[in-house]
Amino acid sequence: IFRTKNFMKRTDLFLLLCLLPALLTLCPSPAHSQLWDTPDPLRSIVSKSGIQAGFGWTRIAVNDSGAAINYATVTLNPKFAIGKLHTGLAIDLLVNTKDDPGGSQVRQTDLKLGRIIRYLRYGEYNDPWFLHIGALERITFGHGFILSRYSNQITDQSRRVGAWLKLDRGRGGIEAFISNMGTREIYGARAFLRPFYGRADRPVIDRLLIGTTVIIDDSPGRGRTRVPARSAEMVGLDIELPLIKKTRFSLISYGDFAKILDRGSGVTVGIRLELPEVVRLLQVNARIEQQYLGSEFIPAFFDERYEVVSVIASGLTRSDQLIGLPGSAGVLGALQATVLRRLFVAVSYRSYYKRDDSGVFHVEAHLRRILPRLTLQAVYDKVNLKGISDIRTLDDRSVALAEMLYQVNSFISVGLNYRWTFAFDSTPDVQTYRPIERFTPTIQFAYYF
Repeated sequence: IFRTKNFMKRTDLFLLLCLLPALLTLCPSPAHSQLWDTPDPLRSIVSKSGIQAGFGWTRIAVNDSGAAINYATVTLNPKFAIGKLHTGLAIDLLVNTKDDPGGSQVRQTDLKLGRIIRYLRYGEYNDPWFLHIGALERITFGHGFILSRYSNQITDQSRRVGAWLKLDRGRGGIEAFISNMGTREIYGARAFLRPFYGRADRPVIDRLLIGTTVIIDDSPGRGRTRVPARSAEMVGLDIELPLIKKTRFSLISYGDFAKILDRGSGVTVGIRLELPEVVRLLQVNARIEQQYLGSEFIPAFFDERYEVVSVIASGLTRSDQLIGLPGSAGVLGALQATVLRRLFVAVSYRSYYKRDDSGVFHVEAHLRRILPRLTLQAVYDKVNLKGISDIRTLDDRSVALAEMLYQVNSFISVGLNYRWTFAFDSTPDVQTYRPIERFTPTIQFAYYF
């Protein structure tokens, strides 16, 4: 159920939706997105318990001819919050008058456990103790030089139930994750230490943080290669030193080293500016990095598209795909801003010299309670960019998610959901992932308590 290079005419509209929240200013709809976890700065707005039910239709684009399958859609999305414990489910029933390619009039892939369990979460990421089970979205370790915005949800047939935890005791701690509970696919951990923590007699140096990371993919072939693929393994060190740490202003320097075992290594140095609160209206986080990459090395090896590119049709794993890649250097720039705790915008871009088509672009915007009764959310990623103009098209290098919801009254909302993700093509001469486009208008009934 896929499609490769069609629907391009709608990409300008999608990107407008993606950037629209950044252009609007000032308020509410208590919607719950089933596409992503709400960013931390907005989470207090949507942390209520409630039940959402809805009906509509879903259009899924199929194959290269542009044909599509239409499904009547019924959804049930309960979520519950008790203290620091939060849980959410997403039950989607898609029914078609003709058999789905899977041989059933009910689309079975939407009833698998990995789809139904959205999250079981205790605490927030910055709390001393944090645990998240279910859909993993935008997981990053440290500064993202090894693991950056990883998701286990972008493949349509095989969304996974993962786990992510963090323990921070002040002087040090650990964070760890596993992409698919019950099997050994991707797993790893980052331990960090603040060696001079609590030493008021040593200003500046008492804020020093040192971390070490190990991440392994024991099954990069995901069972799709004739010969078991070698595991992909990365190790790294990171260091962070806040030069200025004030209530309303922080300037933080940092650096990372990472090594892909049996391949190359790389180094990055950067500086980050944090403005936690500007005249009670605005929060800003901006950073810039200079990256130095050895041959056969890429940063953010485990990224948002990793589950799609861990192995390609030829049988090459992502590690094998790096053979012969020249060394390079490049710059990464990133900006995040939260306005009135109602609007969250993030954008980043990086590219490298001596490497063709090396641009990587990310943008997301979440608007809640800015315009009365309206919620807008969008996330867009694209890799291997040939230039800025290449951002405007959706293809097999893109991931796009968008949601618009309008609250008619306290109980009824109408909305649109859009997804451009991936599905596996098991055709013998293909054996790779292709883009899949889903478009779902819906009417939702919600009760929050």
